[in-house]
Amino acid sequence: MRSGARRSDAPHGPRAGPAAAAAGALPQVVAHRGASHDNAEHTLGAYVAALDDGAAALECDVRLTADGHLVCVHDRTLRRTASAEGAVSTMELAQLSQLDFASWKHPWADLDDEAPERDPAHDTVLTLRRLCEVAADYDRRVELAIETKHPTRYGGLVERRLVDVLRDFGWDRPGTPARVMSFSHTALQRVERLAPAVPLVMLLDKAALCRWCAA
Repeated sequence: MRSGARRSDAPHGPRAGPAAAAAGALPQVVAHRGASHDNAEHTLGAYVAALDDGAAALECDVRLTADGHLVCVHDRTLRRTASAEGAVSTMELAQLSQLDFASWKHPWADLDDEAPERDPAHDTVLTLRRLCEVAADYDRRVELAIETKHPTRYGGLVERRLVDVLRDFGWDRPGTPARVMSFSHTALQRVERLAPAVPLVMLLDKAALCRWCAA
């Protein structure tokens, strides 16, 4: 399996944790930003590679564009992954779709005669809706671990748009393959109100900050 698909988010998965370990279940393999060791993170190419490598779940970060689309981008700005100026939240999806989100990963690929030919559709900005379509259409169950990024100028609109997407796939019901993560407790409370059946994961910088983690 590619290194990008090896990260095990064991505490977050339904088969993870002490009870699962005691029952002999294996940790869930979650592809963090896709197979991001060999492919540009958050691109369709990275997620397809992770699925082909056997990842049980896909992790992504989502941000809201100026015209209300959720896109899979980690950073607030485009400087690192698209070599462009500006913040994701100030641009519309059509503008983002014109940018290359993959060249930064392999900057010398054009000089490599043996490098495989890439599909341009795999290297542009990826919407959450498109990622959900890929997961839903795969020939086995694929889970999604979706992180909302805060603070953001759009506040709770991020979670409302996220739940809208999940609802369109019928993933706001019990048994959903999706779980929502955030470092913002308020963000998770919003999801809980909008879609009580969706599992939630509170992310922490330091475990000691969580009273439930105390020894």
